[in-house]
Amino acid sequence: MKGVGCFGPIDMPSTPPAVPPPSLSELVQQLSAGYVRGASSTDIFETLLPDLLAYTGSALGFIGLPMNGQYAAHVQVFTLQSIDWSASASASLIRPVEPARVVFRDVDTVFGRVLSTGTTLICNHPPQDPTGSSHTPPGYPPLQNFLGLPLVHGGALVGMLGLANREGGFDDALAQVLQPAVDMLASLVGAVELERGQREALEARTAAQDTLKRSEAYYQQIFETAGVGIARVAPDGQLLDVNQRFADICQRSRHELLGLCVQDFTHSDDLTVHTALLEATLQGHQDRYTMEKRYLCPSGGHVWVQLNAVLARDEAGRPSHFVSVIEDISERRRYQEAILSAQAAERASKAKTEFLSRMSHELRTPLNAMLGFAQLLRVDPRQPLHDAQKQKVRHIEQAGAHLLAMLTDVLDLSRIEAGSLPLSLESLSVADVVREAATMVGTQAQQQGVLLQQTPIDPDLHVKADPLRLRQILVNLLSNAIKYNRPEGQVRVEVQVLKPHVMIAIHDTGMGLSPEQQAHLFEPFNRLGAERTGVEGTGIGLVIVQRLAALMHGRIEVSSVQGQGSVFRVALPWAASPVRAQEQRNGPRSGFGELAALGGELEDNLTVLYAEDNVVNVELVRQVMRMRPNWHLDVALSGAEAIEMAMASPPDLLLLDMHLGDMTGLDVADTLAQHAHTMGLPKVALSADVMPDQLRAAKERGFLDYLTKPLDVARLLKLLDSFSPQEAEAG
Repeated sequence: MKGVGCFGPIDMPSTPPAVPPPSLSELVQQLSAGYVRGASSTDIFETLLPDLLAYTGSALGFIGLPMNGQYAAHVQVFTLQSIDWSASASASLIRPVEPARVVFRDVDTVFGRVLSTGTTLICNHPPQDPTGSSHTPPGYPPLQNFLGLPLVHGGALVGMLGLANREGGFDDALAQVLQPAVDMLASLVGAVELERGQREALEARTAAQDTLKRSEAYYQQIFETAGVGIARVAPDGQLLDVNQRFADICQRSRHELLGLCVQDFTHSDDLTVHTALLEATLQGHQDRYTMEKRYLCPSGGHVWVQLNAVLARDEAGRPSHFVSVIEDISERRRYQEAILSAQAAERASKAKTEFLSRMSHELRTPLNAMLGFAQLLRVDPRQPLHDAQKQKVRHIEQAGAHLLAMLTDVLDLSRIEAGSLPLSLESLSVADVVREAATMVGTQAQQQGVLLQQTPIDPDLHVKADPLRLRQILVNLLSNAIKYNRPEGQVRVEVQVLKPHVMIAIHDTGMGLSPEQQAHLFEPFNRLGAERTGVEGTGIGLVIVQRLAALMHGRIEVSSVQGQGSVFRVALPWAASPVRAQEQRNGPRSGFGELAALGGELEDNLTVLYAEDNVVNVELVRQVMRMRPNWHLDVALSGAEAIEMAMASPPDLLLLDMHLGDMTGLDVADTLAQHAHTMGLPKVALSADVMPDQLRAAKERGFLDYLTKPLDVARLLKLLDSFSPQEAEAG
């Protein structure tokens, strides 16, 4: 055995001791008695070593215990007297723990030779030893002679006895005489080492058990307090153990769950995937699996969980159980489903809006020809109609107007429901908006024989609203008050300030509404029996009015008495009168409805370039233009052609359809705006696309007006007249 010798040396005096040395039998008895008494190794070695030195007459000696492998800090070797080590010993000697303990690191010595060979070593002339291994470690006293006796117990080397510097040297006879004491010493060392090993093994086993208990307690603590569900599941799916969080997620008690298999409360739609993953893991294709699944709850609902299962195997490699961790992801799933639903709704809304926009365009195009030519037949002074023909044309116009109103109302209602109706809330003059709305229904009131009255309105009274939509509300209410009035009836508009709102009330002298009719007044397509009166309507106008008012942070109220009439009140937020900025009267102004300030210096012979890819629409405008001989009409059948013609000869007015064959009217306007001699051309839209987004985009690009199809012939003629010098001066 090769190891490191741990030694306890003693320096003996040169004169014989005062006490006679013990006999060999006394040494053996002393060893035996010392062990029986249960003395410690320290006591035994410290007592025995002086007697051995005295018995053999040796000056130096030690008892060494070999240590396999690297040296350790703790050694079982003791010394009675310290040796005055030289400074050179520091590299080969370690003095740990106690000053009297030393460890020899260098085994290539006479000490190490006994340990490495396990045989007795007698060396009476160390400096002359041909093996070169009889030297002592640096700093150790020089050896005159040396006797090394191995301590063998149970066939194993357990230590060595070293004696040195005996007068006359050592021989085999002395080694034989010492053998009984050496054997007893070996037995003693072996017994001590055995006890130490057993004690250390017991301590290690106890420490391991304590560590295991602590680990189990720590695991149990984690198991019970984890924020996720944890379960041990048998390979067949039976629950072996679950923590409280698992029970909370499953909405069952722990006792109830331990009698179930996971398949018992797994949603049927998830069983196939779960079973496939389970079998693949048990067959060794994977050691774990993850899935999102649903657990059925006793209440009848279900909870979404994310399952992470790891397969544990026994020492033989057979499947033992699964350790499953589940996390409640119901909230996350609801959020994901809400996002998907919102995205689907957004796609549906977008598709619906695109469909309505396309259908509006497609329906307005033939309506444009029908109503446009009907208007031309009625107002053309060169070919006047007789009364019967005028009546027929009037029927055509009324039917077309009714169809157009239905189309507009359905489109508006769809956009309101989809939340895609743009609003521009600003401070509006109530007097101006009421006057505009009254003007728009003035002709209708005259035809119906209804007197339209308006009480004085403070010109500085303002409300916060969208100008287009507020005018739409008032026109709708005024139109209804006229349509459903009695002959020679009255419609009166009153305004009252009830801060923080302004109340616009429309009184009529019609037949009034019953309480039951009032209860269903704002239901879509419910005309409350008016469909039997012959009065045309869509049944959704009041629904649009109510929702538009709500979008502008207002409301609509109704009071009615049968046989006397009704009052519709619109409440809108009051707004302070804005500071009136100095209007720019010189030069062109942006925005719709300001055409009168343009073209004051234009000559009588004017040119309009009309971009339109529908030949019927072109023919309609051509017929209208004949009523204004001072205007010349040029036609471009595509966007590219319109750009080319405008660049070659800039017109006085550019009339653009919004949907040309190759590009949009906005694209044409953007292209012409990039060139100095065409960037300031007056532009007016004429299109069947009446979507508010399109109107806003045209206004942002400086379009002066947006004429819609079916074409209002009178409006187009008024637009053309606004460019004449006389109209400009009058404006």
